[in-house]
Amino acid sequence: MQKGDRLQTNEDNVVFRVDEASDLPIWAQLRNRFSYLIRTGVLKPGEQLPSVRGLAADAKINYNTVTKAYRDLELSGLIVSVRGRGMFVQRDVSPDESEEDAIDALLENCIRQYRSKGMTYRETRDRMLSVIDDMERKSREAEEEKRDYGIS
Repeated sequence: MQKGDRLQTNEDNVVFRVDEASDLPIWAQLRNRFSYLIRTGVLKPGEQLPSVRGLAADAKINYNTVTKAYRDLELSGLIVSVRGRGMFVQRDVSPDESEEDAIDALLENCIRQYRSKGMTYRETRDRMLSVIDDMERKSREAEEEKRDYGIS
């Protein structure tokens, strides 16, 4: 994300996209995405977040969904609301890699389990990419089905 950019139209750089195949509510998906962007330093301390109305319109989600996600981020101390100006990344938030490290540990455990079954690293990589591709395909299909019903 470049300075001043918000939701981008480039497929690879979208800040948030609803995962229709996820069992997580949309507000939780949004909260998790912004939490990740803040904790990894993509969104810098003091940087302004997209407006609630703007984000809702760009992501094609309900205004109240964005409000709920932002409220949860504010309660967790990651963002702060400045009356009349919007939402900003908390100034004292520093990039935290512990959450990402914990997820990496889970991933390493999965890789070890594949290896213990006799799979090579290449076979493990191919298998993991296959799972990712399958998840992405299911998400796309869910989005297409939603469009077919005129819901998007």
